[in-house]
Amino acid sequence: MSQSPQLTLEQIARLTGGELLCGDADLVISEIGTDSRAPFAQNSLFVALDGEHFDGHRFITEASEKGAAAALVSHGDPLAYPDVALIRVDDTLEALQRLAASWRGLFDVPVVGITGSNGKTIVKDMLASILAQEQTVFRSPGSYNSQIGVPLSLLGIRPEHDIAVIEAGISRIGEMERLEPMIRPTLGIITNIGLAHAAGLNDLATTAREKLELFANLDDRPLIYPAESKPLGRYKLPGTPVSFAIAPGKDAPGDEKTDADYLVERVAQTSQGFAFSVQFPDGAHHPFALNVPGRHNLANAAAAIAAADTLGVSVEAIREGLAAFELSPLRLEMHTTQEGVTFINDAYSSDPVSARAALSVLEHYAGQQRAIAILGDMLDLGARSTAAHRQLGQVVAHTGIDRLICYGERAQTIGKAAQTAGMTADHIDCVDSIDTLHDLLERELRSGDVVLFKASRTMGLERAAERLLESVAPARLYIDLNAIRDNYHAIRRHVGDGTGLIAVVKSFGYGNDSTRVSQTLAREGVDALAVAYADEGIPLRKRGLTLPILVTNALASEADKLVKYDLTPLVYSRGVVDALRTQARRFSKRVHVHLEVDTGMNRVGLKPDETLSFARELAAIDEIVIEGLMTHFAAADDPDEDAFTRQQIDTFKTVLDQLHAEGIHPNVVHAANTAGAWRFPDAHFDRVRVGLGLYGLSPTPAVSRETDGTHAALAFTTRIIHLKDVAAGETVGYNRTWTAEQPRTIATIAAGYNDGFPRFMSNGGEVLIGGRRCPVVGNVCMDVSMVDVTDVPNAKVGDEVVIFGHQGSEAITVDEIAGRGGTISYELLCNISPRVRRIFVRQ
Repeated sequence: MSQSPQLTLEQIARLTGGELLCGDADLVISEIGTDSRAPFAQNSLFVALDGEHFDGHRFITEASEKGAAAALVSHGDPLAYPDVALIRVDDTLEALQRLAASWRGLFDVPVVGITGSNGKTIVKDMLASILAQEQTVFRSPGSYNSQIGVPLSLLGIRPEHDIAVIEAGISRIGEMERLEPMIRPTLGIITNIGLAHAAGLNDLATTAREKLELFANLDDRPLIYPAESKPLGRYKLPGTPVSFAIAPGKDAPGDEKTDADYLVERVAQTSQGFAFSVQFPDGAHHPFALNVPGRHNLANAAAAIAAADTLGVSVEAIREGLAAFELSPLRLEMHTTQEGVTFINDAYSSDPVSARAALSVLEHYAGQQRAIAILGDMLDLGARSTAAHRQLGQVVAHTGIDRLICYGERAQTIGKAAQTAGMTADHIDCVDSIDTLHDLLERELRSGDVVLFKASRTMGLERAAERLLESVAPARLYIDLNAIRDNYHAIRRHVGDGTGLIAVVKSFGYGNDSTRVSQTLAREGVDALAVAYADEGIPLRKRGLTLPILVTNALASEADKLVKYDLTPLVYSRGVVDALRTQARRFSKRVHVHLEVDTGMNRVGLKPDETLSFARELAAIDEIVIEGLMTHFAAADDPDEDAFTRQQIDTFKTVLDQLHAEGIHPNVVHAANTAGAWRFPDAHFDRVRVGLGLYGLSPTPAVSRETDGTHAALAFTTRIIHLKDVAAGETVGYNRTWTAEQPRTIATIAAGYNDGFPRFMSNGGEVLIGGRRCPVVGNVCMDVSMVDVTDVPNAKVGDEVVIFGHQGSEAITVDEIAGRGGTISYELLCNISPRVRRIFVRQ
């Protein structure tokens, strides 16, 4: 291409079929974004999207304040936004997609389109690592694979790129038909066809058919696919099919010979991952190493190898690129130290897009606390490097970041640009070594600070993070905020557009830090939060959350807190109402309350025949507003008690009708908990209350069978702290309850019943080490436990131990542990000790 393409406002208007209402037609747009909460680069375009539960046009001013120079809109008065250039279109999402398709058409480079039920991002990153050995590669950032993410990805392609690797994901029928004209792949990859996100795709056959739509115009070009996929076998594959598979044998199940163009054979587990060979179509066998755990990644590697070879990459480059591939263990891991400093660790990679996203996360989670950004060099940017670092500095200056620390030579440009853009010099530091950075942080950090680590991996910034993370106990509870987000949307889809959602974050988020979970859900559009006591709601208010917060145990003695912090009490006694009235007068406020009707739980609440008279009394009090009405199901999770649950619903409806007849109309009516939300559609009313379901967990198997589209968000891990060989006949642990029948290797792990590893796991409970189930031997102690690791090759001190969660292809669930102890998952989660560090993970 002889000249670099540029997008002016005039061109954008033309390509989108829109009208430039105001602004400089020749203004060159640097970037395009859709999130008004994220900082914008100079001369960016904000796309005001409309969704089921939001209107992006409400945030045009906010986007302008974050640096956007223009906005793509479908309605609104231009006079309301005097500082923003406006392009009006009929539909902003369709316009964004048309713009991306046009931009894609300007580049005559190979475009790899990747789809599948699982592994899309990993295959994309593996292939990019391989291709980067010989070419300049553009790949979709993060998991940008949606109707919004794909066009934003495509708009990142630049003339210096030799090839683009684009990820495409769908959750509903018909979505791929909109993605295909934008991506127009010249080589396709299907990773697999499974049940992930199947809620909107009905079954495996439909899922396969919809995924194949991405390759409808592939013509005779290659399509990489898994040879043994039965759902794909139902269809004539487009393009020129190229298959991959794992050979059967002791390392992969199966009795028959597998026929595939690229066949993984001779798999051997190593200390870091796997060594294996691949038979290529010409019959040659080539050895490879994969330095990541999990046997499922062998199939991902096979797909990447097949694609790379088909694209003409040399075997040596494939070998080097695959060996260099690493999973991202540092993808926005968040935790708080004993000293009260919160770390956001994203020191795995950095580029202009992910750096701005990380700054947005820092600003969001810091709330009113001091936000400190440690930014290192962004590598592999070529000729764009200086401009990209300068632009990032301008972004920092226009965010709510309180302090900037620049690490590395290129990062100094970030600091200089931030100062030029208005950030004061005494809030900017530049350091050139990890030791200097560590000394600076030891001097400057104080309780409440929120600190981001962000740089390209080869800068070694993670070493500074690791020094500070040494205070983190080996026992850790990982909370996947992406999974919580996905589970929230799965539940919203299930209950429908007319029903809102109250997120129950009581007991500090079922044993987690409810603040970060609540902040995540607030970003996704949750309608309200619910806690058990006022003291659980106050930290949420102090973090800047303005959503309604329902307090289910409102005490008269805490009426001052309820009113002062605008919490919504659940009331059913006159004593609490009188206390609220007194405090409302003191603070000159009106208090919004919800009434609870006891329809059969017999715990708290108004009897059905008492509710109307109580509501009449409250309606006569000026300081009190009856905002909501609710009840609590006793057994919505138990099919044997469905008749009783329906009786509760009928009783509740009768009370609601009585209130309406009296002219009392609560705005928010809610009855269903997690079980009710999934199992009783007639109990959805205005909102549902969901707690455990947000974590991808279910109170009973009857509920779990209904929970399409959700997945577990929690993992409890620790480490091996000691290894010891015991001889036959020796005993282990207190009271000598376990005796070795033959020589065994015993690992001591850093988790005991004080951490929430229950004592009923003694002598037979299992944990995961090295991807294998290992039995607990002897009694679980207060601070440690002992595990038989004889069958784990190369087990060593420091190895990860999974108490519940996934490791490799194995998994232990919370429900499995609860079943062993005859208890419920709620109790296990709430009993995880504060000593166990909570680490929040999000992409």
